[in-house]
Amino acid sequence: MRRPGNTDGMLLGRVIRKIGPLGSVVIAFQVASTTRQHWQSVPSEDRARLQLLLRRSRGKPSNLSTAERRELVKLVHSLQLPRLVRDAAVNAVGIGRQLRRPLD
Repeated sequence: MRRPGNTDGMLLGRVIRKIGPLGSVVIAFQVASTTRQHWQSVPSEDRARLQLLLRRSRGKPSNLSTAERRELVKLVHSLQLPRLVRDAAVNAVGIGRQLRRPLD
């Protein structure tokens, strides 16, 4: 059930209808590409350690020691996820605008 005043879902639906299914695929590809670039900007030692800790935890932080949990939190903070979200959104909006622009 939608709450009154919550128009996020409606706005997203309108945008997807405007750009069409192919536009949605292009935007998804752009977001994936941005995510890949961001992941590769993280030092390889940090990526490897983060992967190891995530595998070891099997999705359950209590499977890690206290020191490993602290290290995991530090590594996740170093990922700068807000920057990733911002960059992906900026790139997706730019692509969306290009896709909606009428052809000359």
